[in-house]
Amino acid sequence: MGAVKRIRNLTRPYWPRILGGIAFGLLVSGITAAIAWAVKPALDEVLVGKKYEYLTFLPLGIVVLFSAKGFFSFCQAYLMRSAAMKLVRETRNTLYHHILRLPIGYFHKESSGVIISRIINDVESLNGLVSDFLKTFIVEIPTVVFLLGVAFYRRWDLTLLSLLLLPFIAYSTRKFGKGIKRKRKEAQRKLSFLTQRIGETIFGARIIKVFNREETLEEKFQNDNKKYYREFMRVVRLKEFTRLVIDVATGLGIAGVLWYGSALIIQGSMTTGVFASVLVAIYMMFSPVKKIGEAYTGIQESRASLERIDTLLMAEHEEKGEISVERFRESIRFEQVSFSFPGTTTQVLREVNLEIRAGEVIAIVGRSGVGKSTLVDLIPKFYLPTSGRVMIDGTDIRRINIHSLRYLIGIVSQDIILFNDSLRENIGFGNPGASEQDIIEAARMAYADEFIRELPEQYNTIIGDRGLKLSGGQRQRIAIARAILKNSPILILDEATSSLDSVSEALVQKALDELMQGRTTIVIAHRLSTVKNADRILIVEQGSIVDTGRHEELISKNSTYRALYHAFS
Repeated sequence: MGAVKRIRNLTRPYWPRILGGIAFGLLVSGITAAIAWAVKPALDEVLVGKKYEYLTFLPLGIVVLFSAKGFFSFCQAYLMRSAAMKLVRETRNTLYHHILRLPIGYFHKESSGVIISRIINDVESLNGLVSDFLKTFIVEIPTVVFLLGVAFYRRWDLTLLSLLLLPFIAYSTRKFGKGIKRKRKEAQRKLSFLTQRIGETIFGARIIKVFNREETLEEKFQNDNKKYYREFMRVVRLKEFTRLVIDVATGLGIAGVLWYGSALIIQGSMTTGVFASVLVAIYMMFSPVKKIGEAYTGIQESRASLERIDTLLMAEHEEKGEISVERFRESIRFEQVSFSFPGTTTQVLREVNLEIRAGEVIAIVGRSGVGKSTLVDLIPKFYLPTSGRVMIDGTDIRRINIHSLRYLIGIVSQDIILFNDSLRENIGFGNPGASEQDIIEAARMAYADEFIRELPEQYNTIIGDRGLKLSGGQRQRIAIARAILKNSPILILDEATSSLDSVSEALVQKALDELMQGRTTIVIAHRLSTVKNADRILIVEQGSIVDTGRHEELISKNSTYRALYHAFS
């Protein structure tokens, strides 16, 4: 009953169309029964009774009945299909809306292939839920009822004989349906692995090629594909075996009717017309019974997809916070902040205490993996502290509205994220209301305007997936231009010049120096020559701030900083 309630809730907005489909479906069922009903008078009155004058109207009546049935079937199918596509469209919209509001941590524990598979493949199965399976129940159940009415009216004993195997069909369909649901769920899981593998191949094409790993990746893909094939074929076997059971039961039922009906005709207790009418009704009835059985197994498949969709929808959104902040005035303060990634016990940050005053330029240095990026990721609420508090102007960021908080923050990271859109759209991403001149000025400050002008379509150039049509340095400068245009009072530079050659780095660093004037800036860098002018430099080791000071102080007193400076300068 839970599945029925879930399906009813999903389809509720589209019931006007579905009800229209039901109305046309009932007309189709009625015409189907009328065709079975008409067999008796056609045989007994026209052919056996030799009323040949009706032969002129009989073909016309058949054409009218089948044409009407075809027209009503068209209307019914169109309404159901449109309801199905609306359901798919809105469910995908809902899921996309949902994943946009999930915390960053969710994407670390769930692979992109699984998420994409749920939004594309699992949601697509809902199309069949309405357009095929629900339509089948709406049309075929009334058809079975009407045909049973015709058959019982003509000859109840003959009809009962044909129905002896229906309980066996219902039991078999239910039993196999449970297996289909379980196997379909596993098949969808394996399909998500394929989706993940394809995505990794596209994004990692350069690495795959430079390490000559094409054959290795191909073998892994083929193995994953084989696993999906085997699991899917288990679903196919169960579905086809269900059809086989129904076909055998149908054959046995019709054979019984033929045997008993023939005996009644020989005895003279039943006319040929009555027998033919019952036989046609029963034969036409078993076809929808088969479709109903197939629809039941199809619903079990859809239930597996629904469960996967619901699993995604049950993931909790980010904490929004109730306090809006309009500007940043005083400080960012960490109070006894510790952090572990969800599902782990390893502390990435340990009891960090830090105050960053408005207008300061703070540099965070340390070896890879000590928690530098995680520390700054707490500021825009990408993660929340496991213990302790992060405060913005004296307010715990847990209580600050995430949109107003992030409006105050601009980020340029080493992981450059650009979209398959024009350069204009990518630069203007952080400020949708920016004018053309604002976009150009931001590009000029990031030293990107010059190379953009050399492109055939200049600012209208589509840069490809993840900006792969640009060089690494060009992508970095576009990301910097985007941050410049956002014009936020808090600026986070996480390896912001890591992809630049020495000439470009010098130019962009000059632009960043100008940009940092009057802003609170947090710089993470391996190349310590880029942070020498910071107001304070923090040294992070094993998740803790172990020392702080200006460049000259740390060079003279801290051996760790001195080693880092000489190693990465």
